[in-house]
Amino acid sequence: MDINNIMKKDHRLTRAKLETLTSAELLEIADEYGIDAPDDLNRQFIIGDLLELASELEADEAVADTIALSDEEQAINVNTLPASYNETKINVILRNPISLFVWWDLSEWTIKKIKAERAAMRLCVYFFESLEDEKPADAFDIQLSYSDRENYVIIPNGKKIVRVDLLSESAGKSEILAHSEKISIPKGSPIMASKPGEKLAVSRIVEHSGVAELLRRHYNIYRQSFN
Repeated sequence: MDINNIMKKDHRLTRAKLETLTSAELLEIADEYGIDAPDDLNRQFIIGDLLELASELEADEAVADTIALSDEEQAINVNTLPASYNETKINVILRNPISLFVWWDLSEWTIKKIKAERAAMRLCVYFFESLEDEKPADAFDIQLSYSDRENYVIIPNGKKIVRVDLLSESAGKSEILAHSEKISIPKGSPIMASKPGEKLAVSRIVEHSGVAELLRRHYNIYRQSFN
């Protein structure tokens, strides 16, 4: 990447433009400006550091409030949806009667706070007997990395109501960053009484849905409990 192209004043750095770049391109820009960014660092941290650098350049050297991008990078589709909307929230939908799809977003402030505290992140999945219950009847955790923004969650057999919290933990103290609404779960499937690797007594349609692989992957990767 040509550093001279980056400094063209007619191509100002904005968050929207940085979001269109690949992680490799962001790391290249960071390296050229002396920003120490490990390869596995969350791209949101890199973008934040670049924006902070741009602000410092503007104050110290009267360089615009953005770092310019090359002509080739300008051709990237600017209609690409951003990776973040700068808000901390979590959403949950039923993928099917035996699994949830959970996705979340983190604001810049939350990311900086977690990074400064070196906090661990996790999902806490709570199950309730009714929508009115405040105390969960059962729960389990799923450990996360900073870069995670989505997760599939297996629903144990017989559960009725679910809520998912996004938490950070530092110095032995947990903080709820965001929580979903409670969701009613359709009647539990007997499939959930099976352990990964067992022969499932299901119809061909269900068999082709990939449920066996879903059970195996969650058992091996996420170590969720199974009946």
